[in-house]
Amino acid sequence: MKRIILCFLLLMMMAAGALADTAPVKMEVPPEAIETQAEGELETYDLTFPEDMPLAARNFVRFARAEFEKNGGARLPKCNEYTRWYYHDKREIGWCSVFQLYCAYHSGLQLVRYRQDIEVQPRDCISAMEGRVGNVRLAFEEHGRWLDGTQGAAPKPGYLVIYGVRSSTPYTHVAIVESVRDLGGGLYELTTIEGNLNSTVRRINYRYNANPKRKYYNMSVVPENEITQENCQYTLQKDDWYVTGFCATWLEKTDVSHQVTSVFFTDEISRGQFCAYNAFSIVTACAFRPV
Repeated sequence: MKRIILCFLLLMMMAAGALADTAPVKMEVPPEAIETQAEGELETYDLTFPEDMPLAARNFVRFARAEFEKNGGARLPKCNEYTRWYYHDKREIGWCSVFQLYCAYHSGLQLVRYRQDIEVQPRDCISAMEGRVGNVRLAFEEHGRWLDGTQGAAPKPGYLVIYGVRSSTPYTHVAIVESVRDLGGGLYELTTIEGNLNSTVRRINYRYNANPKRKYYNMSVVPENEITQENCQYTLQKDDWYVTGFCATWLEKTDVSHQVTSVFFTDEISRGQFCAYNAFSIVTACAFRPV
């Protein structure tokens, strides 16, 4: 009898070990990207996108929208289909980042990790395989795809948006940008798909000001008489939240063309200073060389 029990326990341990080995969160290297859905395979929801937005990035938005429609506003437990897919266990945990990751993987985006030694090409569509919101930002920043929302960043559909809490953390929540309407003067109307917002998948419609009068007050509600989106929440997620920044899951051709090394010289020390810029003309590194 003892042998039977021991064999049973051994088999359970082996099964648990095999399960852990296949869990995304346990992988040191993210899995290969799957092929994205063919055009027309996913419901379009009458969404419109920039002309050169890659198909995988479009499908990322469409897949997230489908998850919103599927859940229908139902409250989900902290252990749900998204957390079980990612962790392969029954832990109860916040899941906003896991939701975006689930949608990204099933849309064919290449997953990257913070401090992962991997080369990302300019036209690659990526997302971060990170459970912590702060690490999502760091993973994108490593590849020159982070845009600071407190310094005039311009959002695009398919980007991730990261929120902070005033006088607290800059990394409290992450969501997927479904659509962007440029209202001019640095003002944008965003519609987002957000996992784990009050334990639900929600669709939020609000305005983001890239040039606010007060640095951490860059979100506002859409005036009631100007609401055009349907089936959305029109109140802000929290009164003390702000947009920390955006993660560029994809780059436009004009962005890609900016990924070159720029050179300028300084007479002060008679040396050449070479500075590398990311896709958004932000300096990422500089080095000196005698001239």
